[in-house]
Amino acid sequence: MKRFKDKLILVLGMGSGIGLSAAQQFAKDGAKIVGVGRDIHSLNSSLLTLEGEGHYVIDADALDEKRVKEITKYGKENGGYYGCVCCAGSLEMRPILFTEPKNLIDSFNANVVTAINVTQAVSKAVGADGLSVVWLSSVAAIRGTAGFSAYSASKGALISAARVAAIELANKNIRVNVIIAGVVETQMSDAWLKFLTPEQKTDVEKSHLLGLGRPQDVSNTIAFLVSSDSSWITGSSIVVDGGLSAN
Repeated sequence: MKRFKDKLILVLGMGSGIGLSAAQQFAKDGAKIVGVGRDIHSLNSSLLTLEGEGHYVIDADALDEKRVKEITKYGKENGGYYGCVCCAGSLEMRPILFTEPKNLIDSFNANVVTAINVTQAVSKAVGADGLSVVWLSSVAAIRGTAGFSAYSASKGALISAARVAAIELANKNIRVNVIIAGVVETQMSDAWLKFLTPEQKTDVEKSHLLGLGRPQDVSNTIAFLVSSDSSWITGSSIVVDGGLSAN
């Protein structure tokens, strides 16, 4: 028996990386996926990799409140959401002395506001079995790294906001949890790793006791948090970082 059979699960950021890995894992286990992102071409390409039928994509900027309403509408028309995974975000490296208000606002919009907007949307279309929401944070939120001030602040905000969301939404049968991920081999991490010297990149790899992560290393934990196996977990932040924070 597939554990997510016919369950409606929304994945923000399905176009690549951890979001795509999570969508593929859910679909393999019987779920119907609603993929959300700004690039319709990436979404459609990702859609072709999903097993099963009944999947759907919404090309929307999660900052656009009008477009986000389509998430609620689709959920209500299709039995309500069982899971919601927010993997969208952005990373810009900038020393704190050169960080401007716009950099902070852009980072919070991309990493925090999108997650909250989508969570509000799915919370208005909860399925009969309740809803599990997972936000993707970063080890940068709990471990200082030069040049990551705006990114670290926004990812830390997700951890704090999730505790509040868990309290406020528990009576609606909604759980909210966070994954604090280490460096995972994705397009976003590749974008900043390429600016490092070979020696610096080696240091990053060695700082992860188990090596750099793969998208499925994180999506395995995402699947656990969405499933009923984690039914007594909410407001929690789970570190999945290959031992980086322990080093």
